[in-house]
Amino acid sequence: MKPGITCNIIVLFLLISSSVAAQRRSAYDTPVKSSTPAKETKNTTSKSKSPATEPAGESGDYNTAVPYQNLPVEVVEDQGDGSLYGTSRSSLRKDNILEDDNMDSTAVPLDYTPLYAADALYRVRVWRTIDARTQKNARYFYNKAIEGEDSKRLINIMLKAVKEDSVQAFSNVDDRFTTPITFEEALAGFGGGLDTSARYDMEGNIAGYQVRNRAVSPDSIYKFRLKEEWLFNKRDGKTYVRILGIAPVTSYTTSDGYTMENSEHAVFWIYYPDLRKALVRNKITNPLNINGYVTWEEVFENRLFESNILKSSLDAENGFSNTPLTGEQANEIQKQLNNLSARGWAK
Repeated sequence: MKPGITCNIIVLFLLISSSVAAQRRSAYDTPVKSSTPAKETKNTTSKSKSPATEPAGESGDYNTAVPYQNLPVEVVEDQGDGSLYGTSRSSLRKDNILEDDNMDSTAVPLDYTPLYAADALYRVRVWRTIDARTQKNARYFYNKAIEGEDSKRLINIMLKAVKEDSVQAFSNVDDRFTTPITFEEALAGFGGGLDTSARYDMEGNIAGYQVRNRAVSPDSIYKFRLKEEWLFNKRDGKTYVRILGIAPVTSYTTSDGYTMENSEHAVFWIYYPDLRKALVRNKITNPLNINGYVTWEEVFENRLFESNILKSSLDAENGFSNTPLTGEQANEIQKQLNNLSARGWAK
């Protein structure tokens, strides 16, 4: 075969290959200027039945490109299994041996004893952190129900109360409950948010988009912050401890998964009295307890947890200016709180 004929065949083969490749290019490929005549390009696009196969403009502006227009967007509901928020799938059979249900959906928390400024001989504001990974706390904060549901975790209950029970979440700009936020804003504080991904057809073309919540494991939320007040009441000679606020705590994490040191912060705050109804209606199964369960409100009201004091209104008079307090400083503040009655009468 003559060399001139061979060269013509190779050139023809390359032109055909590039034309086929251009037709198979997906909408995510970088747009390039076509080397084929305008008439040939028009014929190619007119034969396409899917808008996703039409090339974007030469400017590469995908915001106005045809492939992204008029495609269906599907919002995928969170199934809840193992996620930060959601409802576990219901069993299709009775998955226990009890004849009744030990949950009381009508339970309400008991009213607090009224406290008045004239009787408040001494008051102390305290902020403390609960770490669910300790042995004492794990039995409650990492407890899973016998039925295998994750919905009894504290973080699940808090988020469900915000979304379904009209409990207001507040921004972490301060801990005085000044700035209300939405459920979506509270959830986004964990670094979750929404993901949008393309859905492809059998030919590799974009057929639509799916929007779903980014998965955040409830096991990654293992610290909580409490804001509380200790008060010695001279009317009855008792010391009262009332929790004012509760917040899940997390650390800042970079996009490559690195957790920044000393970056722990409250994700959002919930006014604790607002949450009490949800806490009293959720019981934690405890096989080692003769009663078999304990409510989340009992965990907090009966102080069935251990914690570390982060700061308090007693810090200044003790010469403590650092936050968080050291272990020794926190122990000293706790001793003074435990002896608040003696201190109150001394005043």
